[in-house]
Parts: sequence; C-alpha cells; structure tokens
Amino acid sequence: MTPEERAILKALASMCVQYMDDGRNGLVHKSMSAGEGAVEVLASYDLVKPEPWGGFWTDEGLRLLDED
Repeated sequence: MTPEERAILKALASMCVQYMDDGRNGLVHKSMSAGEGAVEVLASYDLVKPEPWGGFWTDEGLRLLDED
C-alpha cells in the first residue's frame, strides 16, 4: 500500500476502534452500513478478518493501530 493509503486506512481503523470496538481485538458493526463498508475496506487490505457481525483485527491491522 502507498503511504497515502496507509494514512487513510490508519484514520479509518482508528474511527472503527472508537465506534465499533468490542474489547476483544474485534469490531462489531451493528448492521450499520458505514460500519459494514469500513470492515470490507479494511479486509480488502488484510487488516481485518471479516465475520458476519464485524471482524477481528489481523496482526497487520494491530500493527497499523499501534503506529504513531
């Protein structure tokens, strides 16, 4: 991914943590279309392993969240 994509995905991932975090390294989108779309985008970059209710962060996703 490009540096620009990484910056955008970092912002999206941070917003997902703020609004959809379930406390187990996972995301619950609560059937919000914006949340579902965010999980799809993050999954397309292998940052989230999607599940019907949301998903779990992959190791790469957790590394992205830990970046400054």
